[in-house]
Amino acid sequence: MRFLSAVCVAFATFAASAAWADDWQIQTINAPARVTALDTVNGEVRAMAGGLWYALKPGGKTVTLQFIDSPGPNKPPDGMLPGSQVATGKHDVARAWFAEPTDRYDHDILGSRNEAGALVIELRDGGRQTVRLKPDAVFEDLKPRIVDLDGDNQDAIVVVKSYLKHGSALAVVAERKGRFDIVAETPPLGAAHRWLAPAGIADFTGDRRLDIAVVRQPHAVGAIELWSWRDGRLQKGAEMPDAANHIAGTRALDMATVADFDGDNIPDIAIPSFDRTRLRIVSFAPQPREIANVALPAKAATNLGLLKDTAAPAIALGLEDGSLVVIQRER
Repeated sequence: MRFLSAVCVAFATFAASAAWADDWQIQTINAPARVTALDTVNGEVRAMAGGLWYALKPGGKTVTLQFIDSPGPNKPPDGMLPGSQVATGKHDVARAWFAEPTDRYDHDILGSRNEAGALVIELRDGGRQTVRLKPDAVFEDLKPRIVDLDGDNQDAIVVVKSYLKHGSALAVVAERKGRFDIVAETPPLGAAHRWLAPAGIADFTGDRRLDIAVVRQPHAVGAIELWSWRDGRLQKGAEMPDAANHIAGTRALDMATVADFDGDNIPDIAIPSFDRTRLRIVSFAPQPREIANVALPAKAATNLGLLKDTAAPAIALGLEDGSLVVIQRER
């Protein structure tokens, strides 16, 4: 009954907040070719158009594209999962990446038959440790999320672990007695090929503790769940329906972004609706609610990017028709 009440509150709030949609403006950005990808590198939002990368540069009331003559990619660590990314930490973990590719799981949701069998952790002191999964599971993920979950200045790593027979679970890797290992995980989704996609890590409820937002089965269910780190365990909190932060077969895992969109000093989530025809801005404080629901000119098709050098947080995304748009609330 508690979950049903939360859902009812979310939908009831929509009627009151629907007027906010009129306050959100969609600007189409002039691009030299079809936009096929969006990424954020060191805080800078970049769009790929015609196979070339351009930086999004806010200026006044408009956003322009600036060509990036970027150097070639850095040499990946030996054994790194192809197509994955190296993550960097702020405390005791310097870097982390997925390794030991394996084809023992036949899901292919991320566009490849290979998933990772191990997570490599490079420490600030130069040491290196490997968290290796048993044959009954893989890391069905592309970039580890390194975060200090409990404010002790020690990094933890949030990953997606998928069991071959029981589906995906959200897992936390942390150091215990000098060794990194999986210290907590959510119950798996119950059957093979059921996957979840993290959508952001922040204090979404305003209680000064971090929460992990995930979308349960973004291709089949589309429910946003909040999992909170409490006393060394993951505890499920609120849930909201109607969201999708991944397109099956792609490697774009950032189809959501986090910012304080309503000015209450508590982070919110911008995420496409389940059918990707609308951009939803949702909050979990003081209860699950929808801040805005903005109709898109075409379906969302890329990662979302957050433009920060603007009067209010602005969201960039590429659409299925190849256009690039920026969405921002007028204040």
